[in-house]
Amino acid sequence: MIRRIFPAESDLAEVMRSDDPIGAFVADRDAIAADLEVSFAASQAGAAGFSGRGIEGLIEGWRDWLIPWESYVITVEEFIEAGENVVMLARIRGRTSRDGVELEHKPAAVWTVTEGKVSAVTFFLQREEALAFAGIE
Repeated sequence: MIRRIFPAESDLAEVMRSDDPIGAFVADRDAIAADLEVSFAASQAGAAGFSGRGIEGLIEGWRDWLIPWESYVITVEEFIEAGENVVMLARIRGRTSRDGVELEHKPAAVWTVTEGKVSAVTFFLQREEALAFAGIE
């Protein structure tokens, strides 16, 4: 189900600058609960957290996160089922707008499926935090 929602590879900075970021980002709107809970977990490295609701909250969270990025290419590497949760492991290749600094990191997200729809998603900068959140050692 998550594969129907989240693209396997995409430059999210480019998507968020498009005229229709929801259409470019969310492949299957019917798979998402209207009251979707969206969280970007704060990190030990100092990244601020974010909470929002619905598809609009998902877009708002990503737009906020992507402010300093010229390019932010996400590639989904693996999905791990954990009960009602699905952990999505990803690889990011990014380039900042200001100085063109390039970096790569491996974050994760935990998607929660309730009654056949995605009811929550939490994005983590550290895979270990996502796995712990989903109850996976």
